[in-house]
Amino acid sequence: MKRESFKSRLGFLLVSAGCAIGIGNVWRFPYVTGENGGGLFVLLYLLFLIIMGLPVLTMELAVGRASRKSAVLGYKELEKKGSKWHIHGWIAILGCYILMM
Repeated sequence: MKRESFKSRLGFLLVSAGCAIGIGNVWRFPYVTGENGGGLFVLLYLLFLIIMGLPVLTMELAVGRASRKSAVLGYKELEKKGSKWHIHGWIAILGCYILMM
């Protein structure tokens, strides 16, 4: 069975950003926080979002591209014997389910 893929890099980046960030995170949260005097908190929030989110996003994209499998199976295929990296795949899936709720 042939896997689907994106036609352009821009489309992939926009879908990834939309899934990772969410529209409420982009518009409503900074607006409400700024209205109530929390502008510094928004700046620190964005800084830590970039510091923590970018490496995780890069790692998951690299694992997916290298293995061409799901999160759990990708980590199982690429990890060294005896390591526990496949647990991160399960945590990623659990995080996605919690986020969708």
